[in-house]
Amino acid sequence: MAEVESLPVAEAAVLKALENPVIVDARDPNEVEGCKGGPKVDGSVNVPFNIDGQKQSDRPTTAAEFEEKLKAAGCLPEDKGAAIITHCGSGGRGGKSCNVIRGMGYTNVHNGGSPDNIRAARA
Repeated sequence: MAEVESLPVAEAAVLKALENPVIVDARDPNEVEGCKGGPKVDGSVNVPFNIDGQKQSDRPTTAAEFEEKLKAAGCLPEDKGAAIITHCGSGGRGGKSCNVIRGMGYTNVHNGGSPDNIRAARA
């Protein structure tokens, strides 16, 4: 099973310039509750990248598995050019999420790093 490569965190100016982005929070539910990387971004959709809360080092998630989670969540827009920001607690799984969504044909997808990083960039 091929491990999904993580993409780097986008520059603050890129994140700030996005209009009405869909924000995909790839943290596990307990990380959202514990505010890992900061409190939940208003309007974000939680689609955990991990499978059953297992760390990527223990159980890497495949692109196909995360695509299924995204489709089940119904959070991605029909417009493949719509702005999307992904994040986790620090950027690793956010970068992997970004890569998977780009692989689905979306062209305006950016890794926001963490909730606090997105808030600071978009302030």
